[in-house]
Amino acid sequence: MSRREGELELVSLGDYVKCPHCGAVGRVVWVSQDGKGAGIRCPGRHSQLSRGPSQFGSAMRPQTRAQNNMVFLVETESVKAVSWGQR
Repeated sequence: MSRREGELELVSLGDYVKCPHCGAVGRVVWVSQDGKGAGIRCPGRHSQLSRGPSQFGSAMRPQTRAQNNMVFLVETESVKAVSWGQR
């Protein structure tokens, strides 16, 4: 469960949180020692690269694969735990 320290709500391992990219409910799998960073594993499908349009056409860019269970590193200040009923 998340815990409060002062006014700041801290996430801990195993908490359910929203994915920062797609909004799906993911899980906290890593928290930094200082508590300022966290790794969130999302069950949704994400491509490995996020890139803008190429001036040379799509055939010149390397192709990416969509992956499940990607882990995103985020600052814990931007993450809120999701309660059991909101999943």
